[in-house]
Amino acid sequence: MNKSALIVIDLQNGLNKVFNFPELVAKINRKIDAYHQANLPVVFMQHVDDELVYGTDSWQIVSGTHRLETDRVFLKYHSDSFYETGLESYLRHQTVNTLDVCGLQTEYCIDTAIRVGHDRGFRMITTSGLNSTFDTDDLTAQQIIKHHEGIWDGSFAEVQAPI
Repeated sequence: MNKSALIVIDLQNGLNKVFNFPELVAKINRKIDAYHQANLPVVFMQHVDDELVYGTDSWQIVSGTHRLETDRVFLKYHSDSFYETGLESYLRHQTVNTLDVCGLQTEYCIDTAIRVGHDRGFRMITTSGLNSTFDTDDLTAQQIIKHHEGIWDGSFAEVQAPI
């Protein structure tokens, strides 16, 4: 039997200057609502580091996110959502075999979650445009997103049409 969980990664105040942030939050909220309506697990990964210091406003999950008290929140201290977080154990206990990944940042925590989840035997999916990042000196955020979605699709994940 196929059971999915939505993994919302690093949707935190300190990252609110990424490309297209308000639209990203609105679209992720629609995805969260769909998972809640289907009674499927919704998991939030919350990053902790020198810029997203535990307990600070920057560290907090963005207000207005449709997180319920029953949704699981895991803290992570690395770009890997699976590394020393308890996420995999929780998902296995919930008999989840498909992970729907969204959030921040495309080339760091989203890319790592998709690749590591794939390597650990989960079916990985993501919706095009439900991840974002910052412009760099060499590439725009849109270029980074398009590049990574192209790599993931068919190799590590199924990239679904935008919502």
